[in-house]
Amino acid sequence: MTSSMLTYIFAINDIAEQGKPVRSVDIAARLRVARASVCKALDRLMDAGYALRDDFNFVRLTAQGREVVELYEPAYLFLTDMLADKLGLPRVRAANEALAVAGSLSADCVKRINNFAVGVTEG
Repeated sequence: MTSSMLTYIFAINDIAEQGKPVRSVDIAARLRVARASVCKALDRLMDAGYALRDDFNFVRLTAQGREVVELYEPAYLFLTDMLADKLGLPRVRAANEALAVAGSLSADCVKRINNFAVGVTEG
């Protein structure tokens, strides 16, 4: 997983959770990037099995993409809170930094952060 892929997966998920069909233009607006960048990222996400485009060019996460959200979101939120609350970063910057960090971590490390965040530690 890369932080870029994670950023796009989270953006797709956030837009979809609002009950709206997800279009590349909406993702571009959400992330403040060019639509061409979104198209390239979507191609990578589709190649990796995280997203699909339908006949109307609406984007949705696959089951594999939703699993990424379920795995990474708790760690991302924990890291965001830690960077904002404990280190004093502005919330938006903390969220961006947390996303960059979360995307560079292994799934095992993310699981350990999630466990730590809920008070469970492994020996």
